[in-house]
Amino acid sequence: MSIRALETTIGASKMYDLAVVGHLVLDYISRGGEEYPAQMGSPCVYTSLGARALSATVVVASKVGSDYGEKRLRWLGSRGVNVEHVRQSGSRTTSFKIKYTDEGRFMWLASKCMQLTRRNLSDLPTSSALHMGPILNEIPLSLAISLARRNSVTCLDPQGYLRRVLPDGEIRRSKLRDKSVLRYLDVLKVSEDEASVLIGKTSSLKLNSLGPEIILITKGRAGTMLWSKDHGAYRIPAFKTRVRDPTGAGDALVGAFLVTWVHTGDLLWSVATGCAVASFVVEKVGPANFGTPKQVERRAKVIFNGIARIHK
Repeated sequence: MSIRALETTIGASKMYDLAVVGHLVLDYISRGGEEYPAQMGSPCVYTSLGARALSATVVVASKVGSDYGEKRLRWLGSRGVNVEHVRQSGSRTTSFKIKYTDEGRFMWLASKCMQLTRRNLSDLPTSSALHMGPILNEIPLSLAISLARRNSVTCLDPQGYLRRVLPDGEIRRSKLRDKSVLRYLDVLKVSEDEASVLIGKTSSLKLNSLGPEIILITKGRAGTMLWSKDHGAYRIPAFKTRVRDPTGAGDALVGAFLVTWVHTGDLLWSVATGCAVASFVVEKVGPANFGTPKQVERRAKVIFNGIARIHK
């Protein structure tokens, strides 16, 4: 799939800058012995609000149970995200218990909502960019391919396809057996661990064989790797700040990246902007802070100046 013309679409009838598809979730997080109340999680929250930090127009398509509560949806809507396409399910909302330790992050499944269907997404508005953020196989691969064929710049975070649930509910990594969806993408966003599951060592040759024209590999404090078929590979530094909770930082990054890229066509500035938004997210617990446009721009300039090309 070739990268489509990057045209500004603000003002077009029912056209959004970004559409985000996947399950809204509830995260029960513990870190350093401290347990936090249920937090709204998933790309539907963090990717959407990462884009909203730049005043983008955003719509979410998801499915939740009655336990999610109208109050949470109203909160998301009050921040400018269109939640009219969030469907109510008879099952409980997808939720996880997440524990951060010195050894890393550990997750257990607490409940799982029903899958999304073509019918659920039949009236999804058009958008300049589309991000699919499955959490646990709630977007069937056939549906993901169908969505990727929409007239939008399409991005996938495949984390939900790279997980399996053990009998005790613990989440473990799993291989993506069917990689055909990758051929239909413009952008692939993965964590460093997920990249190792997909392709092993991140050589340019292996990245080139996946299909997407742009790949973002997030590496936490080590920053982000950007790879493009047209421009090669770059190391993007993380903005130096106090990290309190890394949950959702990569999701926020990709939301800000996508809306900046579709409106500017500037790849390096777009990823610097995404990393700047992510730097605000990690400073607080939950989806509490994404920065203002001016704050994001100041940090993005610092990050942009530290970008280095990777020679392979």
